[in-house]
Amino acid sequence: MSSSSYTFSFDEKQTEKLKEILLQRGFDISPLNHGLFRATTQGVVIQAYKTGKILVQGKEALEFAQGVIEPEILGKVSIGYEEVLHPEYFEAHAGIDECGKGDLFGPLVVAAVFVDKQSARFLIDAGIKDSKRIKSDRRLFQLAMEVKKKTLYGFFSLSPLQYNDLYEKKFKNLNLLLAWAHAKAYQRLLQVQSDCHKVVCDRFAHPWVLKQSFEKIGMQDALEQMTKAESDPAVAAASILARAVFLEELSKLGKEIGFSLPRGASSKTVEQARQIYLNKGKEALRKVAKMHFKTIQKILSETSR
Repeated sequence: MSSSSYTFSFDEKQTEKLKEILLQRGFDISPLNHGLFRATTQGVVIQAYKTGKILVQGKEALEFAQGVIEPEILGKVSIGYEEVLHPEYFEAHAGIDECGKGDLFGPLVVAAVFVDKQSARFLIDAGIKDSKRIKSDRRLFQLAMEVKKKTLYGFFSLSPLQYNDLYEKKFKNLNLLLAWAHAKAYQRLLQVQSDCHKVVCDRFAHPWVLKQSFEKIGMQDALEQMTKAESDPAVAAASILARAVFLEELSKLGKEIGFSLPRGASSKTVEQARQIYLNKGKEALRKVAKMHFKTIQKILSETSR
């Protein structure tokens, strides 16, 4: 039997109850760095964090989750019942998600993933979830490989140079550019999976923003926008692929320019952008950074005085 992984969110009382149960069942309990405790027994490893996150792993993780956590702590069943609780996850459809829109450096990457009943089941069992919940890059790339093995997918990626040109000369608005890129990614998917008449994505702006982009490609009837769309396995898989491609391309850009390129838009990232501008100039910065960010504009205005 292969190792499995399940994540739960507990309040303080539920965490205390879990610890009592683990002690009663003879688990070895030890301190956990940056967490509450780690409990182990043959076939199961449990890590409890201060945030309330409970991670259950091991060859017997499923049995423990279904036999102990669900009935004794949560009082409900969900694992293994996804097809009953969310039958829409198992219908043939695509999911779309993006990475890079909030990162000062790097490309904008949109991925579209097609699933059917069989591949949706595989993704759920493999632990596919929103990439924002995956803290390890190594784990992210492992999951991306699993997605690629079991699904059909399409990418649309804009380098910072392409992104800057489109933003400045055509869209002048991030959501309009993002909606256009979503439609492009869906078209890429249709090249390998033409029989895809439903696509789910996160509602990142007013619904008409994305709808108008899909209308332009004649696929507005296929579009389904929803909040927290990453709960859908196809969307979660798309988020993983998009992030994996983003990280690969970010690394390449850093090597090309000779500077490390941090993720996000922190003060450290802004300072690196300032150093690139001072050492290599504006055109070099355009090749790696999204120029419409206010912090970039501030750098340009400060250094031009």
